[in-house]
Amino acid sequence: MNSRTSAPVTASRIAVRWAIAAVVVIALLVGGALAANRLLFSPQQQVASLQQYLAAGDGARALGLMQAAVPKGDAVALDGEVLKRTQNGITDFTVDAAVPSDKDPDLRLVTAHYKAAGVDKESTYTLRHTGKNWLFFDTWAFEPSTLPTVKIKANTVNEVNVNEQAIPLKAGTSTLPVFYPAVLDASFSTKNFQADTRGVVVTGVGKQPVQIALKTQPTKEFIASISTKVKKYLDGCATQQVLMPSGCPFAYNTTARVDSSSIKWSIDKYPTIDVSYYNGAWILAPLEVKASVNLVEQDLRTGAKEAKKVTEKFSFTAHLTTSTTEVSVVPVAGGEQAAR
Repeated sequence: MNSRTSAPVTASRIAVRWAIAAVVVIALLVGGALAANRLLFSPQQQVASLQQYLAAGDGARALGLMQAAVPKGDAVALDGEVLKRTQNGITDFTVDAAVPSDKDPDLRLVTAHYKAAGVDKESTYTLRHTGKNWLFFDTWAFEPSTLPTVKIKANTVNEVNVNEQAIPLKAGTSTLPVFYPAVLDASFSTKNFQADTRGVVVTGVGKQPVQIALKTQPTKEFIASISTKVKKYLDGCATQQVLMPSGCPFAYNTTARVDSSSIKWSIDKYPTIDVSYYNGAWILAPLEVKASVNLVEQDLRTGAKEAKKVTEKFSFTAHLTTSTTEVSVVPVAGGEQAAR
């Protein structure tokens, strides 16, 4: 009797076990799908992927993922090595959980935290839920936007270096569309002029371009070149054996008779060179030279002769004409221009 009923009971138990196992497998699959959806198909994963593209210098994929429009300007920082260099200073990139937007239930705001050149910064991205794949997997897309821009300004030069890349300037400016986050460093150096490196961090889209205004400074070579030309001019003045050297700042007035062969000018102290940039040109500050003249004077009444040395300070100015590699100095003394 018992042997007759054991087989159906055993089969029923096996069926139940298979059913339970199937439910467990389905639950695991659903749980795995939901976990994968949270990890791999989330808006924050899109932001992480974007940053990976930027770090790799893959501007085409980054631009396609962001669905961003590119404003007018020099696009050199949007791809390749220059794009990579804009990301060199970005470290410790992490992404917060997505936050629903108050404006639209399909929008999520994702904030990324990172260090830019060692300083804590953050950027916020907006993504839209666009549907599902295979019932479980959400799809997200960046809200269309326009990339930010960086405006670089510099005077006296026609190009600057941005993240080790030469960037041409037009009328002293250049505009670069950039991704974000990005670190940009700009500088320039020529024979006569230079500007120390100035950097900016772009963390998002703004109403106005981020600006880098480079302050031009004269180089030591520039100052030395002007000094050499001024000294040459003054030394030429000192060779003239007259009381008032032509086209020169110094002169000696006397009522006595002077033997021209006894006249000898010498420079005791050359001018200090001080230049500044004003109204689109480099201006040389007024110059002061200390000079002495040795001569023999003869009194017109007594005929007595006296050897004298007279030392005075004299002031004059000079006009500069400059380029990035050349400079001309035109001294102005006594109301007339001296030779260059």
